[in-house]
Amino acid sequence: MLVVAARRPVRRAVVLVVTVLVAALAVTAVTALGALAAPVGASVAVDGGRFAGTARLPGCSGAVVRWPAALDADPAVVLTNGHCVRSPFLGAREVLVDERSRTPIELLDGRGEVALTTRAARLQYATMYRTDVALLTLRRTYADLAAAGVTPLSLAAAGPARGDRVRIPSGYWREQRGCRTAGTAYRLHEQRWDWWDSIRLPARGGGCAIRGGYSGSPIVARATGLVVGVANTAWVGGRRCVDSACEESRRGRVVVRRHMNYGQQTWWLLTCLDAGRTFDLDVPGCRLAKPRR
Repeated sequence: MLVVAARRPVRRAVVLVVTVLVAALAVTAVTALGALAAPVGASVAVDGGRFAGTARLPGCSGAVVRWPAALDADPAVVLTNGHCVRSPFLGAREVLVDERSRTPIELLDGRGEVALTTRAARLQYATMYRTDVALLTLRRTYADLAAAGVTPLSLAAAGPARGDRVRIPSGYWREQRGCRTAGTAYRLHEQRWDWWDSIRLPARGGGCAIRGGYSGSPIVARATGLVVGVANTAWVGGRRCVDSACEESRRGRVVVRRHMNYGQQTWWLLTCLDAGRTFDLDVPGCRLAKPRR
């Protein structure tokens, strides 16, 4: 079972939660995304100029993203993980669409300072099926954010190629990791969830050694500044496919890659836009899972 940091007001001290879903955890060790729970009393590092568009959610990170044809008057959108928006976590095939949300969110400027504190108005989309992604619609517009010094990020139209240099800025920690991607995993399995075409993020040598609170962080291509993915899980050892995610090849071979962390593709979101501005699961060619009828 995946475990995330405590749902707490974002201005309070960080508290590690290992009691989430106690009944399930009675027979299950803390797993990969348990490693992404924020540790107790951890310090916050601030690096100047790296955090434009990043966000801090309860126990997770995120990023303000702007659709290609969005207007300044449109409500701003925050991208994070599906596992960051509800406890207990979403089911293996569950999809949430257009639900109320009051998630508190801190939006950061380029230096990592809090530029604006707000709340989500709606949970536009969330799932842990095929990918691990959520979209939160804010009460503020892109014009409001610009006036506060918040600069949204844009999504790349394709995922990263093997060897691309990426950076992963965490709004939760206000720190950043960086590495070269190591291709993609055909299928990634963890407990009852499975994710497709997951981005490999090597952790050796410091690299993309993401930790608790990095869940939902944007994966940004250094060459373009565009978001190519969203970080969601980490290798922690233990039982394969249970305590750490395992990869399955096209031929069905299952392996666990030590010191390999992962992120999910974000270009899929662009396939679900109507004329580049409105998110709509019914757009022909939309890659994201729909709710069961």
